[in-house]
Amino acid sequence: MTAGILDKLKIIPFLDAEALQTGLPSGPPFIAQFNPETLTIKNEVELNTEQTAQGSNGSEAKQIKVKEQEFNFDFFLDGTGASGPGLDVFASIELFKLTTGFTGETHRNRFLILQWGTFVATCVLQSYSINYKLFRSDGTPLRAVISATFLEHKSLELQDLISNLMSPDVTYLHEVKQAEHLSQLCFKHYKQAKYYYHVAKHNQLDSFRQLDAGQKLVFPPLLKGNK
Repeated sequence: MTAGILDKLKIIPFLDAEALQTGLPSGPPFIAQFNPETLTIKNEVELNTEQTAQGSNGSEAKQIKVKEQEFNFDFFLDGTGASGPGLDVFASIELFKLTTGFTGETHRNRFLILQWGTFVATCVLQSYSINYKLFRSDGTPLRAVISATFLEHKSLELQDLISNLMSPDVTYLHEVKQAEHLSQLCFKHYKQAKYYYHVAKHNQLDSFRQLDAGQKLVFPPLLKGNK
């Protein structure tokens, strides 16, 4: 952000994920009249809490995936001119709908880039509501607040990378910390402690009972027969 210049939040539309990656917008951006006072980012992890054994009293909460983030903004629109140059509130709402909404070319909502200073996110509009605050005598809106929720969108390439990084089916390098044990590390990576011999053999360890701090261990992908 350049000193002395107020960077306004922008919503830039794209027809699809491919156009988003090439940087070719599909229409005019929506630029906030006033920057939001707050930004809420919701993070949620999906857990599997099914019981692992018949008759067990509890269940282990295992992470399945990290869900897409949600971004929540309130956009204040003022057509009175009391806070600076006025605008046509109705036209601004229609521009918001045009920028973020459904397109007949792809039969889905547009892909979006939210950009505000150092905050940049790729997403789609999930929901919005409009709260009208003030009207002219003829019913024309003079003030309104658009409360919008955007759902993070990741490209398939990025989703695959994240899935691979969370998978026990890829090679993983670990630097041993003080008092760590091989069976403990195997449970952490494979969710099974029994693979300690498999890892010890792969790393050519003379003894798997004593690990040295700073030692680097490779945790290889499990063969189908070993799972």
